[in-house]
Amino acid sequence: MKCTTLSIILFLSLTIIIITTSCSPQWHLKKAIQKDPTMLVQDTVTVMDTVVTEPTAVLDTVIISKVDTVEIVKNNFRVKIMRSYDTLIIDGGCDIDTVFRTISVPYNKIEYKSASRYQQVSGYIVGVSLILIILGVALAYIRKRLL
Repeated sequence: MKCTTLSIILFLSLTIIIITTSCSPQWHLKKAIQKDPTMLVQDTVTVMDTVVTEPTAVLDTVIISKVDTVEIVKNNFRVKIMRSYDTLIIDGGCDIDTVFRTISVPYNKIEYKSASRYQQVSGYIVGVSLILIILGVALAYIRKRLL
């Protein structure tokens, strides 16, 4: 069987297509988590939120007799009732207040671990092997064409 230029181009283009369209990063991540579930660590983010309420005041007047003053303060709400002869003055409102709220939000975090020495060496061996196979096929093709 004779190798033509068209068959070599077809072979090389198929090889390049197969190499460049490999598995997605999500697939690799899923397989890595299956092999080593400790790399997926649960972590928590703490969010601090501050709400500042503005002061409010209400003033009202009712007319009666005698002089007296009553002031009630409860949970930052104040009411002051002042009676001056035939006038009743009611003054009330909320003082300024700050509310602090802390929210904890859990999320998954991936801890990346460096490759072991064995994995690095095996990667180099596979790469060199592929290069040698490609060179061998190319040299065989060149020898057949020249001889």
